[in-house]
Formats: sequence, C-alpha cells, structure tokens
Amino acid sequence: MPKSLLEQLPEIVAEGRKEASRILEGLENRHRVTLQTREWVLPAKDSAVQDWITREAQAAQREAIFNPGQGELLPSAQPLLGEAASVRADAVEGWRNRLIYGDNLLAMAALLAGDETTPSLRGKVDLIYIDPPFDSKADYRTKVTLPGVELEQKPTVIEQFAYSDTWSEGTASYLAMMTPRLVLMRELLADTGSIYVHVGTNVAAYVECVLREIFGSTDGSSICWKRVTAHGDTHRWGSVHDTLLFRAKSDNYVWNPQFEPYSDEYVNGKYTQRTPDDRRYRLDNLTSPNPRPNMTYEWRGHKPPAFGWRYELETMERLYAEGRIELARKEGGRPQLRRFLDEGEGVPLGSVWTDIYPVNSQAKERIGYDTQKPEALVERIIKASSNEHALIADFNGGSGTTAATAERLGRRWITTDLGKPACMIMRKRLIDQSAKPFLYQAIGDYQVEVARAHFGKRDFRMGDLAGIVLSLYGAL
Repeated sequence: MPKSLLEQLPEIVAEGRKEASRILEGLENRHRVTLQTREWVLPAKDSAVQDWITREAQAAQREAIFNPGQGELLPSAQPLLGEAASVRADAVEGWRNRLIYGDNLLAMAALLAGDETTPSLRGKVDLIYIDPPFDSKADYRTKVTLPGVELEQKPTVIEQFAYSDTWSEGTASYLAMMTPRLVLMRELLADTGSIYVHVGTNVAAYVECVLREIFGSTDGSSICWKRVTAHGDTHRWGSVHDTLLFRAKSDNYVWNPQFEPYSDEYVNGKYTQRTPDDRRYRLDNLTSPNPRPNMTYEWRGHKPPAFGWRYELETMERLYAEGRIELARKEGGRPQLRRFLDEGEGVPLGSVWTDIYPVNSQAKERIGYDTQKPEALVERIIKASSNEHALIADFNGGSGTTAATAERLGRRWITTDLGKPACMIMRKRLIDQSAKPFLYQAIGDYQVEVARAHFGKRDFRMGDLAGIVLSLYGAL
C-alpha cells in the first residue's frame, strides 16, 4: 500500500535538507554556480542616463563602462522594451538591484557563494516574499505585449522540464522542490529577517509543516487573503482565499505594525466624547495592568490604584497640561486618559485581509500576467517587515510586483524567475517605472547546471539533455 503524503513528509524534508547541505558544502568549490551579467539596464529616458554613467565611471575610477577599445556605449539588447542602455556590470562598485533568469535554487546558490566582485549574501537579505506556482494544471504560456503586437511565448524546453518535474508526483514532488529552496532562503535571511510564502489552500498545510521544520519555533502565523468573491458553486464552500505563511528567522525580527481604518460603527460606538473645539475622543484606563510599586503615588487627590498608575508623576502632569487626562466626573471615580480619534492610526491589522482586491482587467498596474498579484498586497508585507533601504528578495518573480513595489518604497531588491518571458515582462515593467539602474543576470551554463541538479553531478552526461527533450514530447 503506497504511503500517504503525511507519511512521506518526514522523508521529503530529510531529502530536501540533504540536497541543500550538498549545495552549501559546494559553495567554496571552484566549480560552484556563478552568475553572468547579460546587461546593465538603465531605465531613465533622458540625459540623466549619461550623467549617471559619467558619475559612476568616475567613482569607480574605471573606463570599462565603455565598449573596450571603441569608447562607445553598448546598445540596448531589447530596444522594443524601452529606452535602456547596456553596460558592463564590473564597471561600477557598490550595490545594484538584480533581475536573475534561471532556476531559483541555482540563483540562490550563486548568491550564497558570492564571487570576485560581489560578496556572499548569506545572512544579508531582510525580507523574502515568494509566490511559487501551486496549481499542477497551470498553463505556463505567457503573453507579452509590445508596441503594436501581442506575442504568446511558451517556456523553453528546460523550463518545461522543470515545470513538469515539479508536479510529476503531485504535491509530494512539489514539496520536494520547495524544501531545499526554503532551506537556502533561511541561509540568505538576516537574523532580523522574515519570509512570506504565498500558497493556495491545496498545499498550505503541507508547506506550513515544512516551514516549521526548517525555521523551528520562531514566530510565525498564517494570513488569510480574500482574493475573490464567492463563486456560483452551491455544492461546497467556495474557495475565495489564498494563504500567506509568515515565519521569522529569530525572535528579533523587524516588525512595523500595520493598521486598517476604523469603521463608522466602531467610531460611533467608541469615540462618543467631544472637546469644546469638537475633537472626538474615547476614555481609557490610567491604571497599570501589572503591579508597579514605583507608580503608587497620590495624584491630585486620587489615591494610587492597587497596581499603581500607568505613567510616572512627571508624565501624568504633562498629559494633564496637554488636556489628555480627564478628571473624575463623580466622587469616587478615577481620572482617565483621552485618546483622540484624529491621532489614532486605526485598528491593528490581523491575520484576515479582506480589503485588498485582485488586479482587475481595468487596473492601471495590470500588465497581462495571469498570476499577477496586486501591489497593495506586497506593499503591506514590505512595510510591515522591512525598513527603508532593506534588501527584499523574490525568487518567483513572475510579473515583477515585488521588485516594482520595493523600488517604489525605497528598498533594494533581487528577483528571479525560471521563465524567460517573465524576466522580459519584469524588465519592461521596471523600465516603464523608471527604476534605478539594475543588473539583468543569468546562471552560467544554465542548461547544464539544471541537468546536473536533476541527474546528479557524478551521473550526468551531456547526452542526457536529449533525453529531457524527448521525454517532454513523449518520444523515443
């Protein structure tokens, strides 16, 4: 009798850890995976591009930014996708955002290893958001819209192989694909970092088990995002939400509380008081919820509460002078704190999000990518779990929402995707957004590396690539 998925899960996690360990052990190997820069993308469409090139060239004290021996700027490789210039990546020192084409497992291995020009990013990433494909029946063709024409592109042969391999044994092979990648993501995360894994309801419980195994007992939660309204299915509870699994690398993670606006019902029910100048407020307790012996002083004729006051004497006097403390209105009552409506940030956001809608057909941000997620969703995650200039990574880049949103919010970013059409869509989106200059990179000897990862380095032969192609078409 075949094992159930729950019975297979410990073996899947164990094998995934072993695969990740082999990758980590090979980071110092001279044959380690490397990244090759295909293009410097300079999205600016005016003379500022030339100013940037001059400034960066002077700062780096190099002339390699020009085509060696000719003194001319290299032309854009994709003129239809926007006005951009391509220059050598080694011409400029310092951080540059990255768009990486290729398998994210190999991309992460390269980022962990580092190279002569870029140090390892181990423990340097502040936030990871991934939206891995979780539909085994997904159609991975991609529509690309260019000026005056719409193209439909299929994945390359090696990409089709990777997609089919992910779901060859259903959820079990999907989890086998995810586990080593999640291990490497944990290695990339800073101690104050966290990760959000966006999954469908069909795999959420299993992925959460894997996350618990990899991240241990660190803080975590499950967020329910209502992405659509109820369908016309009357035979069962309609599936209208996705799940975002949150895990932190340690208890010392970055956290910026997010709020949702007060409802009219809440405001009318709570903020029932008004000052003479018509400021609405509600009253709050000034006593401490826990014993505080040093706060047991008498204040303006009021004896100290059993546990003491919430604030020190000096603070109490200041709040009273500012009109923020209301004295007791009847004998035996206690003073109370005024909380003003116009100073409230809203209700702290919980784990059920119903206020963010999917990207509709008329949305300004829509770029025609089937699984595109709304910027508002990613913006909330980035604001909650990172600070300005933090490094954000998305290893399933898709339509580029994470990179585009991180760019807009003043964060640094890395994004990768297995599909070349997706990478071109992201590239165009960032150009249209006038993003800062970024690198377009690929994994060196990509097809060979993918085949080695599948067959094993020792058993791999170049002729096996032919077998991959034949298997995709059911041929002998």
